[in-house]
Amino acid sequence: MNRLWSFLKSEYRIFITLLCTVLVFGGVFLFANLDMQYFILSLEVILFCMFIFLIKEWINYVKEENILQEMENIQIENKALRNKMIEERNDLEEYFLLWIHQIKTPITVCNLILGKPDADYRLKEQIFYIEDYTNMAMNYLKLKTRTSDMDICEADLDSIISGVIKKYSIIFIEKKIKLNYKKTEAKVVSDTKWLSILLEQVISNALKYTKSGEITILYDKKTNKLTVKDTGIGIPSSDIKKIFDRGYSGFNGRLNEKSSGLGLYMVGKIALLLGITIEVESEVNIGSEFSFIFKNR
Repeated sequence: MNRLWSFLKSEYRIFITLLCTVLVFGGVFLFANLDMQYFILSLEVILFCMFIFLIKEWINYVKEENILQEMENIQIENKALRNKMIEERNDLEEYFLLWIHQIKTPITVCNLILGKPDADYRLKEQIFYIEDYTNMAMNYLKLKTRTSDMDICEADLDSIISGVIKKYSIIFIEKKIKLNYKKTEAKVVSDTKWLSILLEQVISNALKYTKSGEITILYDKKTNKLTVKDTGIGIPSSDIKKIFDRGYSGFNGRLNEKSSGLGLYMVGKIALLLGITIEVESEVNIGSEFSFIFKNR
């Protein structure tokens, strides 16, 4: 109805012309005292011709409207695509700005400790962090094309956990953090590579924020839940809902200059990718508990 009304308004000149024609012809017939039947017949012919003309114009009007609508839709789609590309580019730029800032820390430390007696061991630790941050950047980029890099299968949970523990063993030893872990004898449906990356980020965070104490890894077969618990500085309740946001490091990040807020962001993305539900419990100065609930087979 709105379209029809718009069309009629656009053809107002025709209606004005018709009205003037009728008035002129009516005046001529009236003053000349001619038979009004001929006037009525002429008026019917004019109205019929006008009706045919308006139908033709309506068809053209609808076609033009459809074309304009399609062009508008294309422009909207192009704008959305352009915005998405800009957002992804900005996302990568922001990530690598944070990553560059993050990797500068161990490089600076390496330069400071090169001349000290225990340089070898401490240097090895810092080089480990450099490699770890580099792998984090590579894994972040792979998340962009994750669909071609997925291999969902029955994964051996103990094999994955053992690999992660072995990787971070140097940090456990250096910080004298106790590890509580017993083999789970469990298998979960997941992608081995991405699940390993997820657990690496969680263990890395636990080690980063635990100055002393222990880290516990548990698996509950009844609930299909894997839990990583630490005795670190904990997370304020106001931060828990935001810890998986990209770049959000919260209060703990301000205490630790190495924090960029990228690790848990990747954990959230990978968990979403693998269909894993995350539960977080934490208390400041007591510790944090991250639980991962796997889908049933």
